[in-house]
Formats: sequence, C-alpha cells, structure tokens
Amino acid sequence: MDDEQDKLNRFQEAFERGQEGQISNYEAWLQENGIDPEKTQKEYLAHHFQENPEKAINHEEELEDVAEYIGFFSRRSNVYHLPVIGVSGVGKTQFIQTVSNLLEQIEPEIEQRSYDADNFSELGEEEERIFEIRDELRGLDKVVIYIDDCEWEQAESLVEAFRVIESVVDDALLVTSWTPEYWKHHAEDVESIVPASTEIHLSSFSESDGVEALKQLFEVVSDDGLEFPEAFLKQIHEYSDGIPGVFTVLALESMREAFVKELELGSVDSVEAAAEKLNLVGLEESVYELSDTKLTILTHMLLWNHRGGIRPSQLVDLLDRDKSTVSYHLKDLKDEGLVESEKQGRSAYYRVKNQVKPFIQIRIDQNGEYNG
Repeated sequence: MDDEQDKLNRFQEAFERGQEGQISNYEAWLQENGIDPEKTQKEYLAHHFQENPEKAINHEEELEDVAEYIGFFSRRSNVYHLPVIGVSGVGKTQFIQTVSNLLEQIEPEIEQRSYDADNFSELGEEEERIFEIRDELRGLDKVVIYIDDCEWEQAESLVEAFRVIESVVDDALLVTSWTPEYWKHHAEDVESIVPASTEIHLSSFSESDGVEALKQLFEVVSDDGLEFPEAFLKQIHEYSDGIPGVFTVLALESMREAFVKELELGSVDSVEAAAEKLNLVGLEESVYELSDTKLTILTHMLLWNHRGGIRPSQLVDLLDRDKSTVSYHLKDLKDEGLVESEKQGRSAYYRVKNQVKPFIQIRIDQNGEYNG
C-alpha cells in the first residue's frame, strides 16, 4: 500500500511541476546549453550558408575552375555548358549559389538567371513556364544560367528545355547540377544540344575541411560560439564520409541523442547513438558488399522518373526477373536499412533512403553501373 501511495504522490508532484512549467524538453535543454532551437533546422542552415557563402567551407579548387570558365566566357560569344556533378548532399546547390554571389561581386554587369529543374517538369502540361523563361532570356546580351537539381523525374522535359534555351540565347554559359548516375544516364542527350566544356566534379570534404565546416555550423546554431571537442567533430566526419548533407543531419541528431540519453553535449557517445539511429554504422561496408543484382535494383530506383518511388512490378519489367526474385531482394534491401517503402492504395512504392543515398551513388559510380 505504501508503494502505491508513493507512486501516486510522485505522479501528482510530476503533474504539478508540469503545470508550473518545470519540465525538461529538447528546446529548453538546447537553450540551457546556449543553442538557439530555431537555428537547428536543416532548412535554416542551408538558407544561412547560401545567403552567406563567404562563411561556408566550399570546394575551393572547383570554384576557381568555374571562375576561369566564366572569365573565358566573358570575352567570347558562344553557348557553353558546365555540368556540376556530385552525389546527393555533397553541396551542389550551395556551390552554385556561391558562384552566383561571388560573380555578382566582381562582375555585376553580367546577367545571371537561376532556375530549378522543377521549372521544366511535365513540359506538355506546363508549357507556359518554359515559354516565360524563353521570353525572359531572349535578347539578353550575355547571361549565366544556373539550373539546379537536374536529377528531376521528367528528364525528357528537361532535355527539351535545354533545346528551347539554346534556341534563344547566342551568348550564354549554362551551369547545371547532376548526381553522377543521372548525368551518365542522360549526358548523351544533353550534350547533343549543349556539349559540356568540362565537367566539374564535387567530392566529399577532407577531414580538415569537414571539421572546419562543422565548427562553422555549430557557430551558427549557438549564441555564444560554443566549441566542441575535436574527437566529437572527427567522429561525425568519419560516419558521414565527409558529405556535408550527411554530417549536417548527423550533427543535429547527435545533439538530440545527447538530450534523450542524458549525455554530455559534444560527447562521442552521442555521435555513436545518432549514427546508429540513422543507420550509418557499418553502412559503407554493407554498400560495398552489395551484389550486382541489388546494385542494379538500387540504380533503377535512383533513375526512376517518380520521386515517390518505384513499384515492384515496374522493377520486374525493368530487370526481366520474376516477381519472387525481385520481392526477395527488396525485402533484403529494406532489412539492411537501404530502402524504405510506402503504401499507396493497393501498391507499395520503394525508394532509397535519403541518408544512405550518397553512399550508394558513390558505389554505383565506382562500379560504372548505370543502365542496369
């Protein structure tokens, strides 16, 4: 009876503490540790560094390569094309925004236009948008055109958009961004219209650059410029393989795991817990050991023209395999934490998980497997 009464008393005391606002939650914990909760959102950080490229660690050598081509283009009249190629999360959008901002500072008279590949989706139904862009570009003396996120589902519409742009501009430099598998798969069609002057390849950050980028990230989210242990930052870099999009998510998740597990902010154990939660532990080894069949399935998933995912029946047709074989491999890939599925009506749709996508893209790129 005493135990029951004690339990009731403790429950009532906790209830009353909650009424008085005396409760521990993640946002309050962040504030207690000098971190602004509103700044710990991926969207906020992406916007911050795009607006302040001078504060972001970037691909410096590749920036200089692009600057040289823009300088070359500035004194000549022709249509040039620089595809920027890198795995998901490597920083292609940040890179393009940095090029645009730096060019504005040194040569503001050069016209610049930025578009997302989504602008050219489903051209048959949304022709007005491409014609608006055509009219916007027509008559410009010299223009740098940025087209981001070219791994869009409507690749044929994107290629047609290149054709429209090329037909109305005589003096332009196109800077486009692609994941490796999309560029390899569509390069021939694109280059038949706008040949690439050179390819700009963005790779993962080195440990020193990755650690410095993480320091910049934590400087943004903290009010007083918190410093984190070097071992903590290096552990984040190691699990992320130096991919900015991955180490940003892992860094933010490490803070949350520190709160949930009552660990010290900046502890290596919080990184381990976050990496486990994000399925990054042992990921590189799992991806490296993928069979050719599984790698081909993953390639088709990445190239499929619907971002919501691909149905097993569609994979059966693409692979020319029986349904049971495809189902077996899909179950394995899901159990390994590489893909996820979503039920829509009577059908299941499969797609590669966002946080593992760049690791799979690196593996595909190394394997040279694009067409299945």
